[in-house]
Amino acid sequence: MEILIKNNTFNEIIIGKLAYRIRFSISGKISDFATGNEKERIIDGTNIERQYGGMAGNIAYGLSILGGKSLLISQVGKDFDHYYRPHLEKLGVSLNVFTDPEKESACWYEIQDEENTKLVIKQNNSYHLFAEKTLAEFLDTKDIDLVKAAFIGTGKAEADIKFISDMLKRNNRIPIIYSPDSNIVELTKWRLSSIFDQITILLCTEEELNIIERKMKSTRNELIINSKRMKYIISMYERSKIVVYSEKTKIKVSEGPAEEVLSDDYWKDAFRAGLIFGVSSRKPIEEAARLGSALASYAVETRECQTYSPSIEQVTLRSFEVKTIEKGN
Repeated sequence: MEILIKNNTFNEIIIGKLAYRIRFSISGKISDFATGNEKERIIDGTNIERQYGGMAGNIAYGLSILGGKSLLISQVGKDFDHYYRPHLEKLGVSLNVFTDPEKESACWYEIQDEENTKLVIKQNNSYHLFAEKTLAEFLDTKDIDLVKAAFIGTGKAEADIKFISDMLKRNNRIPIIYSPDSNIVELTKWRLSSIFDQITILLCTEEELNIIERKMKSTRNELIINSKRMKYIISMYERSKIVVYSEKTKIKVSEGPAEEVLSDDYWKDAFRAGLIFGVSSRKPIEEAARLGSALASYAVETRECQTYSPSIEQVTLRSFEVKTIEKGN
């Protein structure tokens, strides 16, 4: 375990997964693997592309574009120092990670066949044990006193609840933004109730929100009204359909004007980063959402999560082109 924080030099805390994305293509069809009697089949693949990923890593990257000063908390493997650490430190991201010397960092393997069908294999590796950690292992109370926003989305229900609760106990004024990270199935009604009573903003996809409504047997507006602390629910259906719900109003947020869409797969983490930066900067929620939409529009102009690189001035100007419509509930 490393403790690198000597004084509070960060405005945002990001707690969640760092992961690699390993991508390559194969000849033939993935569906062919389910046929035949071969016990072993060898197929040539294209060159492997190693990309940086993980929700927490993608958000920290987006915050660095906007000039944010974030601290990223995660659990990583023995390979982290060789690849991911230099990348994040070059961006100015502060790190406080637990390194497992025996295992690799979390990784997603993406195999694409000649029909553009994808097989994705998710391997948590060292991250498998992150739920066993506590916030006290990463931070002293004094380090949280001046933090302006915290994002928690570990992908593990037990860790989500633990870190959210610990964060609120240490600083009950801090806005806490929460997103499920591929763990919506784990989130029972009891766990969701506990989370909603402690967070400020739920930021999720429309599909996740529909599942949450069914589990809670409540509408999104009722979830806000009945929670002790949650003020907003933000639903990401697609870039052109982002909605901010509050107790009395809902705000529809348009997409940012991308020059060319090369990949529409990874924009959501960029939106999360812009939203977090806006909340950290004490901007109204409508303005924070516009900033998120603008940053997301730059993310779709690339084919990777962490390669877009506009200036803060460019993002700000594009945010002025994002339209919002507010209606009463």
